[in-house]
Amino acid sequence: MYKRSVVLSLFLPAALLLSQSVSAAPEAGQWQTLNVQLSQQHVLPRYQSLASSSEQLKLATASLCQQPGEAQLNASRSAFHQTMDAWQGIQHIQFGPVEFLMRNFSLQFWPDKKNLTSKQLNALLSAEDENSLNADYFRGASIAVKGLPALERLLFSDKPLSPYGCQLAHAIATNVNLMSDEIAQEWASQQLPRINSAPDGSDYYEDSIEASTELMKALVEPVEVIRDLKLLRPLHKSAQKAKPRRSESWRSERSLRNIRINLAALAELYRGSDTSSVKALLQAEGQGALAQTIDSHFSELDQQLAAIEKPLFDAVKDPKGHQQLRAISDQMKILHVELEQAMQVLEIQLGFNSRDGD
Repeated sequence: MYKRSVVLSLFLPAALLLSQSVSAAPEAGQWQTLNVQLSQQHVLPRYQSLASSSEQLKLATASLCQQPGEAQLNASRSAFHQTMDAWQGIQHIQFGPVEFLMRNFSLQFWPDKKNLTSKQLNALLSAEDENSLNADYFRGASIAVKGLPALERLLFSDKPLSPYGCQLAHAIATNVNLMSDEIAQEWASQQLPRINSAPDGSDYYEDSIEASTELMKALVEPVEVIRDLKLLRPLHKSAQKAKPRRSESWRSERSLRNIRINLAALAELYRGSDTSSVKALLQAEGQGALAQTIDSHFSELDQQLAAIEKPLFDAVKDPKGHQQLRAISDQMKILHVELEQAMQVLEIQLGFNSRDGD
């Protein structure tokens, strides 16, 4: 009975939307205004923040190798957290320069279902090959060892960091900074001009709506990804059967922090600015109730996540924590359906989801 009630609660609003929506869809000019605003005020600043924070991470790991000690290790860990914060805040953008050379997976190869990062990182540490520390090596290296998860294993290990291990950590941090810089620069020099010229049509974007569709995918699809990979995988079937090591970034105890940053970024993408936003477009279509419900659900999810008293690694094994996280998962499913309904109202066809069939 409960499952049936949940299903009805998810899909009844869609019928109401179809019956209540009488306005014409937003015009191309409205979408273009939103495209430019989100690109300039949301996407580019976040990539610039990633470039800046990863620069500090590169410098911190260099200092750690020059003067090993607890203070420098803590400084490197702090710089790692700042870089991971920045990455989690822009992780939802899976188009444009971040796709080139698989930079998105190179920055964070996760989930690592075959434990490739551990195997390949241990091989590097055992070999202690100086040639594996230069930029040429990392250009062709496996994505499992060239990004943030590999760096987390080195900086947050229970074992002391060896001199070579520190040099490897610095090399990975340098690679993360290089990729981050390139993405930020290419967004400014290539992707923004593509979006600005979308109304004229080009080989990249046929029109403004096509550019908008990519941004709307970045709003809608990550909710499902976060729920499925970052919550349901470690939750598993019960608290007794939980899989805490499936949690993202569990070694640095930031699994819940990642999710909160992810959702905060999506909320900002949805709310936009005072002059242009997805929320405002919905309100203009006579869907003020749906617009406010989505907004409220973002806020409620953050409050629910903040109420989890333990790290996700421990919470999934605790009956109370497991129940709280299940409730959050259910709320995220509702939010995802509401966002899909919003796209129907706005006549945005999200198209094929790369995760369909997983």
